[in-house]
Amino acid sequence: MKKWKKTTYMVATYLFLLELRPLEPFMTAYLIGPDADLSLNEVATVIEYLKTYSALLISVLMFMTADYLMYKPNIIFLTVCSCVAYFLMTGAPSVAQLRLSSCGIGAIYSCDMIAFCYLYAKIEDVEKFQMATGIASAAIQLGKVVGDFLAQTIVNVTGGIYTILPYSNVFSLLLATTWACLFPSVEQNSDRLNSKGPCEDSSLLKHGVENKTKHFKQNKNKIELDKDYKTVVFFSKEIWTNFKSSYSNPVVLKKSLWYIVGMAAYILVLANINVLYSYVLKKPGNHDVLSNGLAEAMVTLCGAASSYLIGKVECDWARYGDMFTAFCSIVMGVLIMSCYFYDKLIFIYLAYILFGLICQMHFVIIYTEIAKQLKRQCYSLVIEFNYFGSLTVVTILTLFIIQYNFMNISIPGRFLFIGGLYFMLGIIFIFICILEIRKNKTLY
Repeated sequence: MKKWKKTTYMVATYLFLLELRPLEPFMTAYLIGPDADLSLNEVATVIEYLKTYSALLISVLMFMTADYLMYKPNIIFLTVCSCVAYFLMTGAPSVAQLRLSSCGIGAIYSCDMIAFCYLYAKIEDVEKFQMATGIASAAIQLGKVVGDFLAQTIVNVTGGIYTILPYSNVFSLLLATTWACLFPSVEQNSDRLNSKGPCEDSSLLKHGVENKTKHFKQNKNKIELDKDYKTVVFFSKEIWTNFKSSYSNPVVLKKSLWYIVGMAAYILVLANINVLYSYVLKKPGNHDVLSNGLAEAMVTLCGAASSYLIGKVECDWARYGDMFTAFCSIVMGVLIMSCYFYDKLIFIYLAYILFGLICQMHFVIIYTEIAKQLKRQCYSLVIEFNYFGSLTVVTILTLFIIQYNFMNISIPGRFLFIGGLYFMLGIIFIFICILEIRKNKTLY
């Protein structure tokens, strides 16, 4: 097996195990049940906010450190934190344990991002990024759907008792931690010291090399410089230099801006879709039957299939990527906004499934096109910062349209708003395409 395929399947297996968490579909039911015995209000406010805030903090730590620790230690650390967090939820946890576990669960949201960074750092041929991203993304979706089916099976067999579900999460994350320990380490000095690029060719690095050559023998230069680099970089201007040089790339900048807003909108859709189901079901004269489990399974399976298939598509994304982004954004916007007008669950389910299919397919291309433009020591800096930006946008929009609801937006109105974000992104990228076409005509 080729080296890049071996690396991809190792990361895909880890991501599958990471997402195989049967407690997730019944998290609220478990927390308000006899085991945890929390109120619904505390779950919806304190617990969820702790998850969001811890995820924000951890994403900052990750984009500052992961590139310099070479990803593997970060992956193991995050997975262990998540495993401990779910362990704190087992048995008859106290309120303090549950709040602490919520902070730990926030770590799991960065695991996917750092795993992708590791994947890109280990694959030398950037042309393989797209296929590798498609396989890894499909593994994430398959892990979710298997976890959902396993959860439903456990609940049905136990007669609606959720006690065993946290233990299932702990077991799955223990397997993920063990598997992550088997990851080959990323070489530390090949790209950083030998290759040239916007992230490596910094004045700080050159200055360090010049100083070392005055006092040490040439054969010890790289080792000593690498040690100094790790200890100084956290509080030096190197991170800022890498940040500026990465985002000065127009492809990275425009794709990152889409990702920040698009991922935020995606998170909001996931957070509000079940609320919309219940809202529509309670309308007078509605006799629909909830089929949320089937809908989620279809969304996940379709997302897995689309992620895998788009990874195999050969296309000049540098030329057609913006058109693809514009098209996907507009279609996703229309699908989400259409949920505002439906009075039947079947149409909302269908729109949600199509949205999930297109969204996962587009995320593969966004990840790939950003990663292709980056040097190894800038992967987590950019990818994790983008994720941090998305969480920040989610927090602001949650306060704006949900918690305080300054504009008195109804539950279906939230989807009109979220769909409008995607539609706006599509219009922006149409203008970008037009500007690029006019620019090329001027040059030729």
